[in-house]
Amino acid sequence: MKSVRKIRCRGLVKGRARGPALVAREPISFLGDLEIETGRIVGELPSLKGATVGGKILVMPGSSGSAGAWRFLYQMYKHHTHPLALVSLNLPDPSVVQGAILAGIPVVCEPDEDVIQTIEGGDMIEVDGEGTLMVFRDDTVKAQDA
Repeated sequence: MKSVRKIRCRGLVKGRARGPALVAREPISFLGDLEIETGRIVGELPSLKGATVGGKILVMPGSSGSAGAWRFLYQMYKHHTHPLALVSLNLPDPSVVQGAILAGIPVVCEPDEDVIQTIEGGDMIEVDGEGTLMVFRDDTVKAQDA
């Protein structure tokens, strides 16, 4: 059985994106945790070590970064290795928001629930930068052998 869950968020960067979720348990620094040319996580993020963000919706507790983070996110866009959208529990750094605006990457934050706990990696999600997050999940439970 398929289920759809609607989560209200604070919209930061307009736009729509749909794709599989990539869920980080740690804040992400776009200026050190990500490799521009590949979109691969290279920083010390145990929950995502070696994963790639390209073509995925990045769900994170927040960002940690510097004033140059916008450039890394925008360069990832130019290399086609960027996340499709960003979902953050907390307000991301202004530089990350600036990069998302330049790259046309939708961003939402401060959701009504803890999406780090409720969204699983691989869940299909849709982000509307106006302030809505939709989670599409196949809730089919396999019968256990007796």
